[in-house]
Amino acid sequence: MKYCILTFFIFTNTFSFAQDIDFIKIVSEQLDLDKSKIKRELFTYKTIPNNQSETIVVIPEISNEDEDDYFFELNSYILIVDSKTGKIKNQYYESSKTNNWTSDAVVLSEIIIDTAPYQISEEKRAFGIRVNYYGMSKPNPYSNTTISLFIKSKNKLIKILDSYDVMDYGGEWDTNCAGEFIDENKVLILSSNKTNGYYDILVKNKITTTKNFENENGDCDYKEKVTSQSTQLKYNGKKYKENVL
Repeated sequence: MKYCILTFFIFTNTFSFAQDIDFIKIVSEQLDLDKSKIKRELFTYKTIPNNQSETIVVIPEISNEDEDDYFFELNSYILIVDSKTGKIKNQYYESSKTNNWTSDAVVLSEIIIDTAPYQISEEKRAFGIRVNYYGMSKPNPYSNTTISLFIKSKNKLIKILDSYDVMDYGGEWDTNCAGEFIDENKVLILSSNKTNGYYDILVKNKITTTKNFENENGDCDYKEKVTSQSTQLKYNGKKYKENVL
């Protein structure tokens, strides 16, 4: 059985002509959006590496916000545009009520476009949108990353994987030394097996459990245990869903 391991890299937008385009202005005019409602610090775009004539643009539109707090809710516009003109070619919209783009005690800190080669069939290549979160509690640290996958369908984009956890870290400690933490990191691997026309995705999860304690010398020490777990994502005709192996 053959597998394709997908490694996630972050690249800055160094590709050709897309840097000279004011995507916020051009895209907001096409969508009839109020530019003041765009969460600019989370706005992002990236030229598609294997097709530089197209650029992925993410517009986070504020639907609710408390300016004196970390609280906000965002509608999501995921777009593919012409890299030279900014004209929208494919688009996806989801309300803040269902997309999980909410920031509160757990802060939505970053949105990243993932253009790893998610070749889900011979003809279809998906791209990913990763969303990073972190918790505000010092005694209960928390961070999380999710990924959603999208494919083209005529002039639309379809979400085929919905906010799947690929990193999850949390724990509890006394803020001095003693505490326990769990860190999960998942790697997505495309299989050669298909379900409903799309390749299965094997998920390898590395789970690191750490226990901090004060040793006999009064120093802060730790013990670490690493385990692994495997699951599969299979396409059910509409979306990828997890199947435990």
